[in-house]
Amino acid sequence: MVKKAAAIFIFGILFVLNIEATMVSFFVVETGVPTEVGRRMHSMQWENTLLDVFFDEGYIVSNAVTLRLDSKPSGEIQKVFEADIREARSTGANFFIIAQLDYSSGSLMPLEITLVLFNADENRKIYESQIAGKTYRTTREEVDELRIIAKGLIPLINAQ
Repeated sequence: MVKKAAAIFIFGILFVLNIEATMVSFFVVETGVPTEVGRRMHSMQWENTLLDVFFDEGYIVSNAVTLRLDSKPSGEIQKVFEADIREARSTGANFFIIAQLDYSSGSLMPLEITLVLFNADENRKIYESQIAGKTYRTTREEVDELRIIAKGLIPLINAQ
């Protein structure tokens, strides 16, 4: 009995040591929002939902401070986050996701959301999608839809 318990214990330790956790880092950027205006609720919903969904699926998650730009950046959005991406890589991030929410001045909801998924280990873009902004009847409806969108990114990471 003692030998069997010891064997199970040793096997359990070896199994746990071989498990590799995947780390995903999130970056949220708001464009078209005046600097004197506080952070938009929809941006916070995106960030919170992405973090929650990936954490619930067993990923290690991290995020950077939300960035605000006057207008959409020209070129690839990841260039805006170069320093944050380097820091995320140095802390072990395997993937990073950028959620760019493009507002028009005065609007509470973004006109468009761009999601970009990168493989940090290989320094390459895996996926990019534009989603039209919309108004939701309830916060619950908004969170449910954002969860569906966020869960759609998980198979893309698992395929890597």
